[in-house]
Amino acid sequence: MYCAVIGNNYGDEGKGLAVDYLTLSGHNLVVRHNGGAQAAHTVDREDKRFVFHELSSGSFNGADTYWASTFLPDLYKLEEEINEFFQVSSDQVRIYASPCCCITLLYDVFLNQKREELRGDDKHGSCGMGIWEATKRSGGDHKLTLGDIASLSANDLAKKIKLIEAEYVALKIAKFGIGECLELDTVKYASILKEALEKYVTLISDEKSFFESYDNVVFEGGQGLLLDTAREDLWPHTTCSRTNITNPVKILESVGLKLDEAVYVTRSYLTRHGAGPFEEDTELVFEDQTNKPNPWQGEMRFGRHDSVTDLICRAVKDCKDNCPYKIRTSMFVTHLDVTSDMVLAKDGDIAVRDFERMAFEHGIDKLYLAGSRYSKDVKTL
Repeated sequence: MYCAVIGNNYGDEGKGLAVDYLTLSGHNLVVRHNGGAQAAHTVDREDKRFVFHELSSGSFNGADTYWASTFLPDLYKLEEEINEFFQVSSDQVRIYASPCCCITLLYDVFLNQKREELRGDDKHGSCGMGIWEATKRSGGDHKLTLGDIASLSANDLAKKIKLIEAEYVALKIAKFGIGECLELDTVKYASILKEALEKYVTLISDEKSFFESYDNVVFEGGQGLLLDTAREDLWPHTTCSRTNITNPVKILESVGLKLDEAVYVTRSYLTRHGAGPFEEDTELVFEDQTNKPNPWQGEMRFGRHDSVTDLICRAVKDCKDNCPYKIRTSMFVTHLDVTSDMVLAKDGDIAVRDFERMAFEHGIDKLYLAGSRYSKDVKTL
């Protein structure tokens, strides 16, 4: 079974809960395929809670993590997340990756944050984790892949990082008018990257055989459809990656496999964490333990969906337009407990039973309904 979990809005929809539910049984692999450590996917259990960044949200279930070539891991942050995970869970962590993965460097984080600061009131809505800058740098002559890190000695890796600093970062600092530089011990930094890769990550050369060795492969997307890089109508408040079904379809097609199901996740209300147009509803006051205010994204904002029909049709259209073959199109609705089993929309709130009817009438094949924070309580239709 090959399944993709996709955010249907601006992110923060509950993709962690969806992945946790879909990996409750069987031998599972979860593929991280867009963005990087900026993701914050929460999984709650009655006895523990964790916010996943680079590890998969199926980790409590023993699911393995795979970083596809379109993911941008931050090896510098990896050990911190693993150590924090072990504080709440005894589950074993296994990370696999494509050697073609380009990594996020501390330089990317630095440039990302400084550029966003310089925008003042015209912020784009960056998470401040370097994803945009890493994408731009990796598209030229200064990319650094996991395969590179594995093949280079620590000294040669330090030289390569120093070259990136001199030939790329210095020019960016001058171009953007950033009044400071990042002081970085490249020898120590290179050693940290090498150690993290060797200690925690296994590189995979044969993706097809690797995928086929699992009962289920779940693609865990970051962010949401309204932040997809192809949404030119919403620029510049978008991301630089494909947040839709594109990556899972292409990754599987490249090894002769096909997707079986696309699961589009939405809260029962609308949220946005970060700059960009958004109609807040002051009547809606919710607690969000994961998305706390920060210098880059500000406060979490709450509102109603434009319309229930648009919400449903957005998922159906993405699946139809970006998958060349017929698959199951599903929706996963979270946070129904905090809206008393209502889906909130500007054109009228509706009871979940009416949402069910509308979803099936407009092309949804399956529904997952979450009436609590826990995957054990999810109901399917």
